[in-house]
Parts: sequence; C-alpha cells; structure tokens
Amino acid sequence: MRSGSFRGRQSAVKAMAVLSLLCMAVAAMAAESTPAPVFGGWRNLQTEAGYQPAQRNLAFAMLPQAATRGDRFAILDREGKRTVCCLQVASESLGVAALREQYHLPQAGVTDLSNGRSPARPYLPHVYAMQRVDELADYVFADVAGAYSDLGGLLLPDAAALAADGTEVRVGEGQYRLQFHRQPLADDDGALDRYTLQVLPAGAPIVVEVPFGTY
Repeated sequence: MRSGSFRGRQSAVKAMAVLSLLCMAVAAMAAESTPAPVFGGWRNLQTEAGYQPAQRNLAFAMLPQAATRGDRFAILDREGKRTVCCLQVASESLGVAALREQYHLPQAGVTDLSNGRSPARPYLPHVYAMQRVDELADYVFADVAGAYSDLGGLLLPDAAALAADGTEVRVGEGQYRLQFHRQPLADDDGALDRYTLQVLPAGAPIVVEVPFGTY
C-alpha cells in the first residue's frame, strides 16, 4: 500500500509539473502574440508659401512601422499634461514626391517628416496624412509661451493614459517613464524634440524625435 501511495504522489507531482510548464508556454505564446505598443511623432504643417489655395493645419504622422488607413493614435498635449484622441491614418504611406507634389509642402517640412535633421535618427519614419477625429477635431491647446504641442509632438496608442504629473504613460498593463528634451538646431533653424519612453520596471528605452525646422 505504501509503495502504491508513493507512486501515486509521484504521478501527481509529475502531472502538476507538466501543467505548470503548459501554463508557462501558453503565457509566453500570449505575450508573443500581443503586439507591442506603437509610439511615433506627428507634425502640423501648411503648404509652401505662395501656393494657392493655401492649406494649413495639415497633420502628418511619423511612425516606426507601417500602418493602415483607419489606425488611430492619441497625441500628447505636453503643456496640458494629458493625451487627446485621435489622429487617424487617412492615406497610404507617403514618399518625398507625394509630400511635395500632392500636399505641396515646403522642403523644410519634407525634411522634418523624414527626420532628416536628427543626428541620431532612431528610425526612418513611415509618413502618413492624418485626420483629426473625436475630441481632437476641435481641441483647443493651452496658450502657453514657447508651447509646441499644437504644432506636433508625441503620438501614442489611442488608449494610452498619462499620469497627472506627466512623467509616466500607461498602455494596458505596460508602464513607461516619459522624459522630454528640446535641443535647438544649428543657426537658430528650429528645434529637435526628443521623447524617451523607458519601459518599467526595466527594459530598452523607446526614442521618438520630432524636428521643427523653420521656413
């Protein structure tokens, strides 16, 4: 009887070990199948001087990977310490020719969208025309001296939330420490804004750079 009882306990332990391994495998597969949040930049631009009819408040996204029409992102209102939804992808991926010939952007704007002013250039952006929808459609930014948030900045997943003090971003179960640095460009030719999102508690940082060249 004792031998049978011992073998029974061994079988139970083995079964629990197998079940535990299966649970770990399922959790790992679920983690791999969950897409990583996408962070990018955006710019608010206008057509080249002298072009008629003049178009202003043209929003463009600068993303680290391809997107599809209808994809939605929130923008960061850095001065207001909040996120605002949404910018929605409204075009196919745009190259330099389309930015110049279809949207008639000045060369400085085209250079900004390609992140050509960045010394680090964390990624070559995928550029899309964006449509303001929902709250962002008629959102009014705070009138703060030196503020840039209405001209562009950080794009986040549409469900992202910002901590009250503006230092952390939460996307689902993920938390990111948000740091901001503005660097003037040479010859007073605008500024380069750098957003660094540090995965908490530890992980490789995500860097997004948004240039604001003068023209």
